[in-house]
Amino acid sequence: MRVWVCALAVAASVSVLHAQAQPYDAAALVKEAVAALGAERFGDALDGFTRASKIVPNDPTVCLGAGIAAMRLGRNDEAESWFTRALKLQPSYTTASEWLGELQYRDGRVKDAIATYDAALKSARDPKELERRLAGWRKETQLQDRFYESRGAHFVVLFEGPADEALARSVVERLEQAYWRIGGVLTAYPPKPITVVLYTSEQFRDITRSPAWSGGVYDGRIRVPIKGAMADVDDLDRVLSHEFVHAVVAMLGGRTVPVWMNEGLAVTLEVGNKDRIEDEFNRAQNRPALQTLHGSFGRLSSTDARVAYAVGAHAVKRMLDLRGPYAVVALMQDLSRGVEFGASFQQHFAMRYVDFQAMIARD
Repeated sequence: MRVWVCALAVAASVSVLHAQAQPYDAAALVKEAVAALGAERFGDALDGFTRASKIVPNDPTVCLGAGIAAMRLGRNDEAESWFTRALKLQPSYTTASEWLGELQYRDGRVKDAIATYDAALKSARDPKELERRLAGWRKETQLQDRFYESRGAHFVVLFEGPADEALARSVVERLEQAYWRIGGVLTAYPPKPITVVLYTSEQFRDITRSPAWSGGVYDGRIRVPIKGAMADVDDLDRVLSHEFVHAVVAMLGGRTVPVWMNEGLAVTLEVGNKDRIEDEFNRAQNRPALQTLHGSFGRLSSTDARVAYAVGAHAVKRMLDLRGPYAVVALMQDLSRGVEFGASFQQHFAMRYVDFQAMIARD
């Protein structure tokens, strides 16, 4: 669900407020919050919607806007509270159900997400998208209900059967090593156990719908295809450590961290392949600008994706050389509080983001 769609979804709040003859201040606050949401200034958006909700506490669209902003900031508990409040005010509010279900799914609570979407179907005007998502979630649940699990101190690994038990134990051990190694670099350790799902290649593509070049996914859970994993333990280490970095980034910066920075940090802190990635950067003829790599890499071709990962990794290496891991972590923490990326970047790296982009383009 793209942010501009969200902004359109909550923009109706303005007309609702006027129609109800509510104070102009509330309408102005909502209008500004919708604009901030569309501009991805999620901290400003959350502040505006929160203030408006105090004036018009019974407007479910204001609650929806606050929930979207909080979710984008990685404040999932706060977002869930807003979505739930919107649905109490208007139980048939399908858009709020869609966002609540998506949040629950990303939080690993697939059965809760299914229940939310099932309830929403009763009043949905166009149920096709809800039914499509439900079909996928039910399929995933049916698959994982027959999975076994192996537990470590910080990870729960789900796997299909006894034949994979040795691999699952190995995955737990490797992830525990990554937990302490990467956590030590960033001085950040996820407090809750992370679920890891081991799939066959076919299951992985079917469940995640990720591009063919993807070797793993983090969407609240670490999902990894394991075909031939024990035959190439170095590649397994690389993928596991890469996806664990995404879990740490999600904890620190929510969904506000630019993708080039998220992926670049994951590549930089994964096991191995450092020389290969830097060689990829040096060989690339047409490198995309960082500003064009803030969004998902999912639609890129394998060739373009390799270059995008290399550019992100090179940029992150530059950031680490300039100010070290502390500045990178502080930047992500600022983003989770709603600070604008350019302003936080300049504060922690003593240069403007546009100048940093130019520097990377010259490298």
